[in-house]
Amino acid sequence: MTDTPTAGWYPAPHANNEIRYWDGQRWAESAPPAAAHTTTLTEHAPSGSGPSPSRGQAKGLAITALVLGIVAFLTSLIPWLGLAVAVAAVVLGIFALAKRQPKGMAVTGLALGGIALIAALVITVAFSAFVSTASTSSASVAEVGDESANAADTEGDAVAGAPDAEQSAAEPSDAEPEQPSADGTAQNPLSQPYVAEGWLGGENYSLTGRIMDPNANALVEGWNQFNSDAPAGFKYVVVELTMTGINPDGVEPSLAELDLYLATDEGNRYSSEFIVLGDGMASMSDGPTLYPGSVFTGYTAYIVPEAAQSFMLYDNGRYISF
Repeated sequence: MTDTPTAGWYPAPHANNEIRYWDGQRWAESAPPAAAHTTTLTEHAPSGSGPSPSRGQAKGLAITALVLGIVAFLTSLIPWLGLAVAVAAVVLGIFALAKRQPKGMAVTGLALGGIALIAALVITVAFSAFVSTASTSSASVAEVGDESANAADTEGDAVAGAPDAEQSAAEPSDAEPEQPSADGTAQNPLSQPYVAEGWLGGENYSLTGRIMDPNANALVEGWNQFNSDAPAGFKYVVVELTMTGINPDGVEPSLAELDLYLATDEGNRYSSEFIVLGDGMASMSDGPTLYPGSVFTGYTAYIVPEAAQSFMLYDNGRYISF
């Protein structure tokens, strides 16, 4: 049984759906007035409404986590920047999963961010350690420069005082003139044993050395056939170094050797060379950590011009005689 429409203007089926008035029982044949508002017949909809279209699932956090994960993976080798982006990717990936956003994108962003976080953390720590070491080395170089400047000032003062010395020499005196004390310059090197100072002050170790062979090309070649020949016009000089520890924290002979150079009378300096030594001979890099009182003797080789015959050691702005 269908419901009967209430009175009103409707499309009339018998009049080709032209608008006619329905009085509740029958159709009127007259057309509606021109100014009249018409109404249309609507079917009664069921009381229950169908399900509304579902809204699109939110996925902003998941997309952002995925993008940040990719960026973090690509920038993980950049200190600090890669670390910050990786942390953001991991945090947003976790939030996206908690908000039940698309799991694929959230998990991918979280995984890429986690990998990038580990890599960026390692790179950032290594970079920070490198910067700290470089700063310490710069401070050491500055200290050496200050020591050289002080040595130059001392030499200048000695030159400035020369007229006074000449005047004193002109006056009769029974006392013998004083010999100038060693100041660590190439013209007036320090004597052995030489006591090296640490970067932060304080005595580090004492050192004595001797020239084992000033013309050691044949000796070095005889030790091992794979030892490199000295370039034309140059020769090997082999030096024996005996180091005694003073620093309570210990000192490494291999690190101390990096600051030691062989110098000529002109002040030219030459760094040590890597060679295979003879049987029973220890290199400075083989030395153990030296604590106060412990002693180690090692050998090292230098390549210098063939014409050089007189040598000194050089350490952190100071020349030391053999």
